[in-house]
Amino acid sequence: MDLVRAGVGSLVVVDFDEVSESNLNRLYFGYSGDVGRPKTDAFADYASRVNPACRVEAIGRIVHGAEAAGMVPGGCDFYLDCIDTLNPKVNLMAALAREGRPFASAMGTAGRLAPERLKVGRLWDATHCPLASDVRKRLRRLGFGPPGASLAAIGEYGVSMPAAFECVWSDEPPVPPAMPPDGSRPGDCAGGVRVRAVQGSGPFVPQAAGHLLASLAVRRTLGR
Repeated sequence: MDLVRAGVGSLVVVDFDEVSESNLNRLYFGYSGDVGRPKTDAFADYASRVNPACRVEAIGRIVHGAEAAGMVPGGCDFYLDCIDTLNPKVNLMAALAREGRPFASAMGTAGRLAPERLKVGRLWDATHCPLASDVRKRLRRLGFGPPGASLAAIGEYGVSMPAAFECVWSDEPPVPPAMPPDGSRPGDCAGGVRVRAVQGSGPFVPQAAGHLLASLAVRRTLGR
């Protein structure tokens, strides 16, 4: 919505999910009447109400790791990665970097309350962010490393391509996730479904991170 309000005239949005009640405390275009609607449709509707001239191409699909590269839409001036699942996120970032496409990524914002703790910079410099740490490890395995680093500094996987990987992250330690009420532990299987801990999100940090990413996209597109 920031991009729409800034006057960006054409957007391609990719998301498989629907608006849920748990999204309403932070989703910029989500209201109670939108619960159950595909997020891409809800976004396109609100975008048209702000700027009817803005063209929105909505792709209601999940991004799997193996097909992340093939799902990158061509012809965009800038790309924003806001995936919160590790494998497709890393594969998407790697694909964008290999193709030389300008982009920025969001790291973890769940379980945090202090938007002033958000930082903008290189992924390699992100601290106190478990997601950023995991992303770095996987990118190294794919042959990526920070610009100017030596092979010894990067580790056993070596380097095939240096890349800065601009991102937004928080150095605020997240609150511990809530454990399942039935006493099961994350990683257990219940009825064939893997049990996961629940990490809640507040309205402050995710939205502030979104504002920062949108600002980066506009400034980079303008050459600033």
